[in-house]
Amino acid sequence: MTNLNTITLNRMKMITWRWLKMNERAVEFPTEGVAGEPAVILPAGVTESNQSVDGVKCGCGPEVDALLESTGTRVFAVADNTTVEEPFKIRYDLTDGLSTFDKFGIVVGDHAKLTIIMDVVSEEASAGYAAFQTRIVVGKESEVSLVQIHRGSAGYHIIDDFGASVAENGTFRAYQIAFTGKENDLGAHVELVGDRSNCVIHSGYLTADDHVMDINYYVNHLGRSAESNIYTSGVLRDTCQKVFRTTIDFQPGAVKAVGEENENVLLMNDGCTNKTVPTILCGEEDVVGEHGCTVGRLADDLIFYLESRGIPNEEIYEMMAKARLEAIIRQIPDEKTREELIEFNNNL
Repeated sequence: MTNLNTITLNRMKMITWRWLKMNERAVEFPTEGVAGEPAVILPAGVTESNQSVDGVKCGCGPEVDALLESTGTRVFAVADNTTVEEPFKIRYDLTDGLSTFDKFGIVVGDHAKLTIIMDVVSEEASAGYAAFQTRIVVGKESEVSLVQIHRGSAGYHIIDDFGASVAENGTFRAYQIAFTGKENDLGAHVELVGDRSNCVIHSGYLTADDHVMDINYYVNHLGRSAESNIYTSGVLRDTCQKVFRTTIDFQPGAVKAVGEENENVLLMNDGCTNKTVPTILCGEEDVVGEHGCTVGRLADDLIFYLESRGIPNEEIYEMMAKARLEAIIRQIPDEKTREELIEFNNNL
């Protein structure tokens, strides 16, 4: 029998009214897990390393850090002036009834380039728990792309927590796509340390039945002229629940920094619950911060236009739902992964 403990995760940087029940999330999760056995494709230019990534913060919070404290971290590195041509791939096929705990670190040197693809899959009838942490160091004038894909079954609860530290003129791009699953708790913490450092997060999700999607993204602007962009597109069905917390934080000295956060949510019916908390914190005057959120059903004029061309109402919503996710999928910087996920999305 799995021993469960209550942990709190995805706490907002600056809390809001308690009665809104959006400041954080409490979950029941196993106290112990076993290391996974992922299929790892290690391309030329990526090597295992004993470097430490402990200084990189992740987004889900200290109680997830404590949960995974005894889990060993596998660290990989890319040397300075190295362009890794092929993606570094990590794929999990989760086992029914297990609790999987794993941690990864990736250290990318200066003037280097790397794409990481993490794919988590479980069979349709399986159930269990999985918790992952990924810490990434992006060197000066380097480009790192992290792709995380979740195709968990209706019985799986997944915590996916990542963090990145980005040096001068470095670029970090994250792509998170979650196709349903019983519970998904996603966290991110990105430190834009260097001047003109850059972060882009693209995320897409489909949540259905009575499932839960809980997301917390935090981007901390420290360097001058640092820039961040967060784009999220989601589809909610049935009686599911979703909370999306996103914070852009401009620290003193982050002169000329720019941050933008935007979410677009399609409600497929009236039974689902959506909560969105976009936040911009300013400790520096000379910055530009923008946020926006669009939540609702399709516009009547769009439905009328498509119905007048012979498309039934139900098919319109299904078509637009798939299009929301495909728009995120097409941003992934690997052709083979894009094609596989487009086919998977079309067959949902």
